[in-house]
Amino acid sequence: VTRDGLAVFSGGNDKTIRKWNADTGAELLMMEGHGGLVTCISISLDGKTVCSGSSDETVRLWDASTGASSHVMSGHSGCVYAVVLNTNASLVYSGSQDHSIKEWGVTSGECLRTLLGHTHWVSSLCVSIDGKHLYSGSQD
Repeated sequence: VTRDGLAVFSGGNDKTIRKWNADTGAELLMMEGHGGLVTCISISLDGKTVCSGSSDETVRLWDASTGASSHVMSGHSGCVYAVVLNTNASLVYSGSQDHSIKEWGVTSGECLRTLLGHTHWVSSLCVSIDGKHLYSGSQD
């Protein structure tokens, strides 16, 4: 759900992300490009950028108003189960079945670093509002 409450984004087994009008339920936009089911979505605080993770082992960035994909980020060796944008939408973090967390630059689409330490797949991620802390959840 966007911060203003006007739109809802969903991802599914059909490999698409859809934008919905929160009041009427009408579909506003469909984004296609993933090669596998969409497992997770994060929306920037300003509502302009959508980030998605998929069983195709990629992370994608999308323009929330046009549906255009700006970057496809590859590097995980397992399904991506969690994505989160930081507060100013300059970084994306992704957590995967490969037990790793990756930090990506939104502008470049490049992997800036890989965080290791979990012994099971990473299922959830959260960035503190001040951007200083990244929290991760796993079954380990």
